[in-house]
Amino acid sequence: MAFDKILSAVSRRRPNLESGEARAVATDIYYSGEPDGILASDAVIDKLITGYRARQASTGKSVAADDPKVCPVCKLPLRPVILADDRSAVFCAKHFVVFPVPPENKE
Repeated sequence: MAFDKILSAVSRRRPNLESGEARAVATDIYYSGEPDGILASDAVIDKLITGYRARQASTGKSVAADDPKVCPVCKLPLRPVILADDRSAVFCAKHFVVFPVPPENKE
């Protein structure tokens, strides 16, 4: 589905959203690779709106990719995995996003 169609669908479903919020939600849906049916889920749209608002309320200098606890695409929690050489990381299996976990200081 084209971005403009997603944006108009989000705007129709949530007419009270500001244009920046609607664009952010539409962008998340567009790049998520989800099927068009994701627009039928109010819960997913609400979660994306909440995620956008939380990001805006944060420090302002950070971006979603800087948060190693959630996938920057779908905003769901990342799962812990073990990489080569027993290195820890977190991973989103759906979007193939991996963040290495820094080793803890053992002082």
